[in-house]
Amino acid sequence: MAHTAMQFTFAEFDKNFTRGGTVQYTAIAPAQLIVVAEGVTGTKQSYWFKIPKGEVVLVSFSANMIYIPAKCAKREAGDKTDCG
Repeated sequence: MAHTAMQFTFAEFDKNFTRGGTVQYTAIAPAQLIVVAEGVTGTKQSYWFKIPKGEVVLVSFSANMIYIPAKCAKREAGDKTDCG
């Protein structure tokens, strides 16, 4: 299985995740994760990940690092997350 580790600005977990402790998010069903990262020039990119049931995403808030048990399924310029 592929894994991704990246520095992030924002991560949006869908309803199919549960949080355990302060750094662990577990997919309780097939789930989607959107991660926004900012490049060295300040441009933002959005990355979509499909996370299988039972897989765990680890987040280091102190280092703004996220460890994802999947490869990116899609990438687009800008912040494509939803608010509200």
